[in-house]
Amino acid sequence: MLPTDRRYNPAGEYTDANGITRYYDDETDNYNQTHYQLFHTHRFTSRLHLNTGLHLTTGSGYYEEQKSDRSTEEYGLGTIVSGSEIITETDMVQRKWMDNNFYGAVWSLVQEGHIFQLTAGGGVNRYEGNHFGRILWMEYPGSYIPGHEWYRNRGVKDEFNAYGKMNARISSTISGFVDLQFRYIGYRLAGPDDDMRSLTQNHYYRFFNPKTGIFWSNGRGNDAFLSVSVAHREPSRSNFTDAAGDNSVTPRPERLTDFEGGYSYKTSALSLSLNLYLMNYRDQLVPTGRISNTGYPVMTNVPESYRAGVEFSGNYRPSPFAAFKVNMTLSRNKIRNFRNYWFEYNTTDWSEAFVSGDLGTVDIAYSPRFTGSAEAEVNPLKRLALRINGKFVGKQYFDNTMSSDRSIHSYFVSNLAAEYEIRTVKPGEITLRVLVNNLFNTMYESNAYGGMWTEDGIEKTWAYFFPQAGVNYMLGLTVTF
Repeated sequence: MLPTDRRYNPAGEYTDANGITRYYDDETDNYNQTHYQLFHTHRFTSRLHLNTGLHLTTGSGYYEEQKSDRSTEEYGLGTIVSGSEIITETDMVQRKWMDNNFYGAVWSLVQEGHIFQLTAGGGVNRYEGNHFGRILWMEYPGSYIPGHEWYRNRGVKDEFNAYGKMNARISSTISGFVDLQFRYIGYRLAGPDDDMRSLTQNHYYRFFNPKTGIFWSNGRGNDAFLSVSVAHREPSRSNFTDAAGDNSVTPRPERLTDFEGGYSYKTSALSLSLNLYLMNYRDQLVPTGRISNTGYPVMTNVPESYRAGVEFSGNYRPSPFAAFKVNMTLSRNKIRNFRNYWFEYNTTDWSEAFVSGDLGTVDIAYSPRFTGSAEAEVNPLKRLALRINGKFVGKQYFDNTMSSDRSIHSYFVSNLAAEYEIRTVKPGEITLRVLVNNLFNTMYESNAYGGMWTEDGIEKTWAYFFPQAGVNYMLGLTVTF
């Protein structure tokens, strides 16, 4: 559809009994969230203080959509008798709900000294999520009344963490830090999913995350640092639900070891910085095309992968009337010994086989090798600022096969902005803004997803793209008082 209608959106699209394409008017997504926070700081002495915080976030919402020719078995409805007919498929309107609470407490005790700063802290948090679905209307309802709930599952995630951190001034130019953290995570899922599969499962993790680094500064604008850290990330709820029912694909947590180093130089007019990084992953979760034995695509742990690159940024203001900024990143993002999975079809009888193949070292999906941006600002009047900026994103793949058929093309987008400040008689100001986004009307896609299969050994691709708007405008007014 991209060459013919970039605005095409299939959301809510269906075909009625007469074969006419229509759109469901109430296709909608609604979610509300409320945050409650209470913070307190107690200072025992000028160098010792305690920070505490309590938080509660409540949220609920649903999305509503029309579904055509849905199997009643998939909704746990069995067969429906309508007059003399036995119904196994029906059109329907459904709402899928999420009702959740997130609450807990955090704290930190800070001791400040001339040479050392010591911090001890932690947190206790719980997330409670209820997922359920209701059928608002069916073409053949049988004995079911509107609002019938066909599934409900509940997830609880408990987290406890404790850490200790020490910052130390080793000399007049050198300082360092050590940060040690322990995390405990408990997942508990119970109940059926929307396809009536049981999601009941429990998972518990204990992580130790150390960090350390050293900094150098000569006090004349030259700074440098080196650091190393280890971090762990537990699988997400969707990783667990996709793999439900197949223990062989239950995801494992990821481990990251991050090495970084950098140098920066600053004067009143110029700022330059250069950072190097190497991020080694163990068991990173990535899409491989693998399918669970219950027929669902799952994220798969790959033993070895890494990201390595260099980041550069610069700011230059030669006068009060002009400024220039530039940022760029060059990177290599690789998975070693990658195995890809796909369905192979024989078109003679349309038999199928689920096969796999080794692709060696490949790029990690959604990881462009080069990104960069630049901005120029001029101030022709004291309270008027004009800015033009551009952003370049290199080619990236949206699966891990490095196929050009499953890639997002590189793109360059420019924006123009103007701001004017009006001082008011009383303290405060009014700021007027005019933004022209995508100044040169670039036709580009910022995201996509898809996969592959083969027919008689010939590779095929399925893909969905997210096209972005061409040139567009925005006016803004900010009033402070």
